[in-house]
Amino acid sequence: MRLALSLAIALTTSTAVRAEMPAPQGHVIVSLGGAITETNLPPRGENDGGLLGYLEVQHDGAAGFDAAILDSLEQVEITIAYGPEGNQRDIAFSGPRLSDVMVMAGAEGKTAKPMAMDGYQAEIPWDSIQAHQPIMATHADGSPMGIGGYGPTMIVFPATDDADLAAEQSGQQVWALAYIGIE
Repeated sequence: MRLALSLAIALTTSTAVRAEMPAPQGHVIVSLGGAITETNLPPRGENDGGLLGYLEVQHDGAAGFDAAILDSLEQVEITIAYGPEGNQRDIAFSGPRLSDVMVMAGAEGKTAKPMAMDGYQAEIPWDSIQAHQPIMATHADGSPMGIGGYGPTMIVFPATDDADLAAEQSGQQVWALAYIGIE
């Protein structure tokens, strides 16, 4: 009886449900590495090439997400004014919550360091991710985002009237996302 009660308490007090990290079936469009517990990609060393080699990304194994894995998570839509200064328009971005992607990779409670294809990197603490619920957008106005625009993925925060918070989040809305380091 004591074991069953302990198990029931543990199950009801857990805050997140982690799904097993499936193997990507298509092209990996974003990966998470670092302090994660779920991997489906092999380690990367300092002499590995490609874009992540150019960005000097190394890890002991990563969680790679293709479009199907990202699409399998609950999709959320956030509409914000976005675009070049002086030419912004409302864009409906959609994709899974960043927190859900992190939980799937075994990175709950950690800091995300999203990195763009050009090497730009931001830092988003877990408490901010939980409080503001940004998404990892894969679509803009219903269409998949491609390279050359804001894609293939982008961190998008909901709009806020708090000017200081909006300025902070503006620097965290990394587009042309290639990799998220987890610390």
